Amino acid sequence: MSKLIISDEIDQRILQKNNNTLSYLRIADLELFIIAAHMKNLTKAAAFHNLSQSAASTAIQRVETALGISLCSHKKRRFSLTRQAEILFPRLENWVKQLRELIIPKEQVPIRFVTTHAIAQIATPALLEIDNIEFGHMRPDQAYEAVIHGKADLALVLDNAPWKGVITAEIGKGNFQLYSRNKNVSKKPVLLPENQMEVLFLQQSWQQIYNYSLPVKTRISSWSLIADICSNSDEVGFLPDFLAVKFNLYPVLWQPDTYQYRILGIHKKIDKQLQACFDILLEKLQDVFSIASHP
Repeated sequence: MSKLIISDEIDQRILQKNNNTLSYLRIADLELFIIAAHMKNLTKAAAFHNLSQSAASTAIQRVETALGISLCSHKKRRFSLTRQAEILFPRLENWVKQLRELIIPKEQVPIRFVTTHAIAQIATPALLEIDNIEFGHMRPDQAYEAVIHGKADLALVLDNAPWKGVITAEIGKGNFQLYSRNKNVSKKPVLLPENQMEVLFLQQSWQQIYNYSLPVKTRISSWSLIADICSNSDEVGFLPDFLAVKFNLYPVLWQPDTYQYRILGIHKKIDKQLQACFDILLEKLQDVFSIASHP
């Protein structure tokens, strides 16, 4: 906000002598004073602000106390400004205007939502109908860090890491499995993502059932890319069920036990004004992932 230009002794005296009391100055009181000055009538200004005459007079007195000067004559029939108030009045009007432009209602502040590219493919299209959301794609660890450091309000991640220092809400759950576009694909080396808990579980289960290590064709860090490759070839990939549903893939017949997962919404403590927005957002996400993994 541009600072008020101090160009006369009145401005200087107000700011120097009343630095502490100015912090208690109410915008609503100033607006009442400005309306009364334009109408030249405190009674009409009080009615405009749905206040009684006595409440309006008290509000004007609070402004005078904060500024340290007399503003008006306080006559009921005519609201006239003192000479000091006439000099200061244009600056007060400009000040209130600048303050109002700076104040953004919290419900209008966008919720910063971050998640992986794979989860975003399911979540983002369904959330576009909700206003005031900023979307961001990043790795789970980066999304978590963004929430921790206040750079994101809500992150969607898998429950496969110790997410400490945040509040968690279960959004959905399902299974990781080996998938292919061909229901009857024969046993072959598979496409794996990075070594997360679910991948290690698959490898251990395979070893127990077949008594040899899981054959791996290659590792691809992106689930979305694995799903895309499998949907356009006869490759077999390890994927969460919500992506398999989206890409019309089928679980292979020769795989070991599946690995169950949970999708979590993680966030830090929020104020009451944002809670309603969060509740709507989380409920929408729960509906989305319920359908995505169980069509």
